[in-house]
Amino acid sequence: MHWKDDFPERRQQLRVNTAMSVQYRGIRQADDSVVNAISRDISTGGVRLLVNEFISVFTRLILDIAVPSTPKPVRVVSKVAWIRKRPYGEQYEVGAQFMDMSEEDKRGVGDFVERSIPKR
Repeated sequence: MHWKDDFPERRQQLRVNTAMSVQYRGIRQADDSVVNAISRDISTGGVRLLVNEFISVFTRLILDIAVPSTPKPVRVVSKVAWIRKRPYGEQYEVGAQFMDMSEEDKRGVGDFVERSIPKR
């Protein structure tokens, strides 16, 4: 059985495989307690992150995502939808669902995703 068979696809939006710099912190943590991560993919509804710590499901995070086409990082309040330990090493993949962001940041993510999806 292939590993994807264990995790059925439930996403509604198209996603783009991309490695972007992401900084995150818990919603109640101080601004100076940010942690660095890397995105694995992004859609208009969420992002998959590679992190070095376990984060509980339903944890709310503030993400600052360095989307290449935006002048400043996109800030979004998100909720951890799932977490999975990587088979090797001490890293985790985290699925963060977007909960709240400005209209400008929504457009920035949407434009990036739209431009990055291969045309058929």
